[in-house]
Amino acid sequence: MQQAGGEQAERIDNGLAAALPVTDTAPSGLFRQAAPMIISRAGIAGMAIVDALMVARLGSSELAATTLSDGTFGRLVDIGISGLHAALVLTAAARLPEQAAARLAVWQRASLVALCAGLVVFALAPFAGLLLAGIGQEPSLSARAGTVILILAAGLPAGLIALAAAVHLEGIGKAGLVARWMIAANLANAGLNALLIGGFDPLPALGAAGSATATTMVRIGLAIALVAAVRRMEGPGAFRPAQITDPVQAAGNRRDHLKLSFGAVSTSAGMHALGVWLTVFAGWLGTAPLAAFASCWVLNLPGLLLAAGIGDAISMRAAAADGPSARLWRDLGRLAFVLAPISAVIVLFAGPIAAHYTPDAALSALLAMLLPVTGVVLFLDGMSYGVFAALRARKDVALPTLIQVGCMVATVLLAGVLAFRLDHGVSGLVEGIIATSLLRLGLLLARLFVVFRPLRLSEPQTA
Repeated sequence: MQQAGGEQAERIDNGLAAALPVTDTAPSGLFRQAAPMIISRAGIAGMAIVDALMVARLGSSELAATTLSDGTFGRLVDIGISGLHAALVLTAAARLPEQAAARLAVWQRASLVALCAGLVVFALAPFAGLLLAGIGQEPSLSARAGTVILILAAGLPAGLIALAAAVHLEGIGKAGLVARWMIAANLANAGLNALLIGGFDPLPALGAAGSATATTMVRIGLAIALVAAVRRMEGPGAFRPAQITDPVQAAGNRRDHLKLSFGAVSTSAGMHALGVWLTVFAGWLGTAPLAAFASCWVLNLPGLLLAAGIGDAISMRAAAADGPSARLWRDLGRLAFVLAPISAVIVLFAGPIAAHYTPDAALSALLAMLLPVTGVVLFLDGMSYGVFAALRARKDVALPTLIQVGCMVATVLLAGVLAFRLDHGVSGLVEGIIATSLLRLGLLLARLFVVFRPLRLSEPQTA
């Protein structure tokens, strides 16, 4: 690491010179810092949306297989993503050249966890079809979804390693590089989808399995590109065991990483494990309700990932030691200003959106009925993410995690009662979701007032 102090320090400094300082207080500062992260997260959504749109052209049967796999296996991926994203604040806090050992320890630890988690899921993937059938899904649908899951699981280790590399690059100020690679990945995914979903001579149409194959190929390519980028930025030390000389700092590095990751994974695992039951409920209601219910969240995904990008930028700004609560509340106001028009478009134009999404008239009508409610949920959950990210920046994870998981338990219970006991059908599922999303946001805001304190007149009124 001593030899790296010359050209590596210069390389890092050059990369950081163009990066936005965490303490930038200008109104545009939040969006400049968030913009490349928004692009990256929108890129993740873009692949899922393109997959769903292109598979939807083949009908509700293939779309149901894609959405069932996404609503079950996809949630496991989301759990891994949440744990890896927890490293962002720690990496950003150790972005200077002399702090290389601390941030590389986080990167190497995250990469190892990503690899192990991906391999564990891949080992369990062959049993996915049987598990889906065992929880009441239609046998032929379970078999098709099981095939999709197995193909996706083959690329999951690479996908999670790519994410660990992306988080590290964002933390050291190279979010723009990550965004460019994500755009390239989306273009590659769309091209491969066009070839594999509909087929080409002599390859037959693979439908949902073709979409999964394209995703796996793209994940492997993206992992290679982003890991190589980390190597270019950090030098040979990226792959050597990081040695933090101060044992107290080393212990603190591990403790903080474990605390943030455990909080994020616990929240995500609890919420997604319960969320899987909502997908199962929709499957019990039939193929069309399942396809419509899952498609609502596919269409909401760009807005939610937009909120994730802005929320991560808010967390980095909130982590600044001198960051006043006045700035935090303004940043959350800016997040609301961005989310509100997106939610309004989904609510007001649900019919045209559904009509363009699928040619299946029955599926389109069902989707148009559900979208207005899920558009409001987009705003509520997006704001909740921003508030949760701000709390995470102050390492306040225990109570927010309890709030998140507790509200999700209430979602499943309320949605089940509305859908089955009161015969509201698939509408009951989204009715239960909107009620508990409102509760979650209210409780998280209450916690935020305690941790950051309300805006005080004595605080400087800078933006």
